[in-house]
Amino acid sequence: MKRLGSIYVVLVVFLFSISSLSLASSGSLSSGGSYYIETSSPQYSILPGSQFVEPLNTSLSIPFAVLLNFTNYSSLNEELLRVINNRGEYLYPNQFRQYYYPSEAYINSLVAYLNQYGITETGDYGLILTFNGTVGEIEQAFHTQINVYYYPFKDIYWFGKVGIENVGPFYYFTNNVTPSLPYSVGKYVLGIVGIDSIDPHVYQALRQAWNIPMINERGPSGRNLISSAIITPNTILQYFNFTKLYNQGMTGSGSKIAIEGVPECYVNTTDIQSFWTLYGINRTGSLNVITLGNDTSGGQSGENELDAEYSGAFAPGSNIYVVFSDGYVGGKALVGNSLNYYYEYYYMANYINPDVVSISVTLPESFLAAYYPAMLYMIHNVMVQFSVQGTSVLAASGDWGFESDHPPPNFHIGVYNTIWYPESDPLVTSVGGIFLNATSNGSIASISGWDYSTGGNSVVFPVQTFELTSLIPFTPVTGRTYPDIAFVSAGGYNIPEFGFGLPLVFEGQIFVWYGTSGAAPMTAGMISLVGHRLGPLNYVLYHISYSGEILTPQGIIEGQPAWIPITSGNNPLPAHYGWNYVTGPGTYNAYAMVYDLELY
Repeated sequence: MKRLGSIYVVLVVFLFSISSLSLASSGSLSSGGSYYIETSSPQYSILPGSQFVEPLNTSLSIPFAVLLNFTNYSSLNEELLRVINNRGEYLYPNQFRQYYYPSEAYINSLVAYLNQYGITETGDYGLILTFNGTVGEIEQAFHTQINVYYYPFKDIYWFGKVGIENVGPFYYFTNNVTPSLPYSVGKYVLGIVGIDSIDPHVYQALRQAWNIPMINERGPSGRNLISSAIITPNTILQYFNFTKLYNQGMTGSGSKIAIEGVPECYVNTTDIQSFWTLYGINRTGSLNVITLGNDTSGGQSGENELDAEYSGAFAPGSNIYVVFSDGYVGGKALVGNSLNYYYEYYYMANYINPDVVSISVTLPESFLAAYYPAMLYMIHNVMVQFSVQGTSVLAASGDWGFESDHPPPNFHIGVYNTIWYPESDPLVTSVGGIFLNATSNGSIASISGWDYSTGGNSVVFPVQTFELTSLIPFTPVTGRTYPDIAFVSAGGYNIPEFGFGLPLVFEGQIFVWYGTSGAAPMTAGMISLVGHRLGPLNYVLYHISYSGEILTPQGIIEGQPAWIPITSGNNPLPAHYGWNYVTGPGTYNAYAMVYDLELY
């Protein structure tokens, strides 16, 4: 097994400076001028315990992708620090690409180099270049060797514990030599995808935070999961003081909320519009669905209809964009390795430039750290781009309890020993869950922590400056932890705290749901009500005290008490006053939180 300490050494060097995030190369330069692509080294690509079978047939043709990194790292890190400390001056996407994307001349030189070996380019997706070549051509061009291996175990482990259950045994191919390129063509290569077959052929890494079957009559484990009283969005809006904002004309008018879609899926816009009509939401903003590609084999996404319905209801003036990358990047052969997932973020950052992003589809952080660091770097890079363009990114913390080891009793996730990414990224605000205890008529009697709100400790990111200087009592300082805020994830009358009790419209019917998948878009709606870009939120949220004092780079100012500390509930670690693994700092009074965010 790979040791935790070694992973920390690699990733901390690549990603962090003392004050905040820092960017650096994912490769290393040898004395002979070769650039080694360390993210594709056998350390990550060969599963421990695998048995060598034979070299892979050199005449076999395989598709692969080259992932490109940013340039001008020191300048970009300075830009990120400037944005964190001085809100309001952000780059536009064309400026970011001009300053920090590899040049066309560099890309042409990389393509020309690979062409020399008979490798052909099949696609250009910005920072992803796709190719096709034989195993022999790839081995020569990248100075590596690709072999067939047998993995004899049923589970995949990371950091000494079971991570993924019941996926083996299986055969796969991968490289056993770290790939390298001449420095001039390799210096901006972040990683290579496709020269190993662990992902996608063995394990589909993506997980939806909310993925239970649609139920409109009975829960998977019996009727007792379903509340007899439905808590409507209007009830939530009133209880948490959103309506006071609307009465003052703060509806999110003109703002853009981008929703990261489940790849290879689609939504029915009629369902979304019907939800708003059903609950009398006076929508003035637009609804936009962007589909890249035509593979919708994943079906209609209840996850993303939920995201759109609730973000649009909580920010009625906002323009909603749902982005689906459907079989777009590299075709079917490369879809399952999460490139489509990344490309949705890339498209948002470069072609929508949203004020807020809401995420409810996620990857296990520990899996990325142990076996797939190139994808973690790619997603982290786009989070940096979002940040310096002023976009706030929120992600559902997950519905699987503390570090995903305590799932609800009515479904099995099969992934353990992890929190989730990009939720764990310090530039992303992870949204945990609260439970609404309803009366028999659907009003809210009390609130508590939701028992399956995921929280935990990152194995990649160290403690952040916003945690070290936090005004929230008991904020951990041992490493990056989440969640960072919490909102409504479940509720109902006389049901367990993992039960159904919140409505959505799907396939023309009213269904009920639970999960942090709703908490993220509701909170994204709240953020859009501020009326201007805020950038990475954690550097603000942790500097708003329970009493309303706000610590800014210019000193302390007086705001309103926006936080609502949560002192009951567990996941199974208990919620308590101050920071906790169920709700982070707690939930919020929307009017006061928007007021404080405006002041910062």
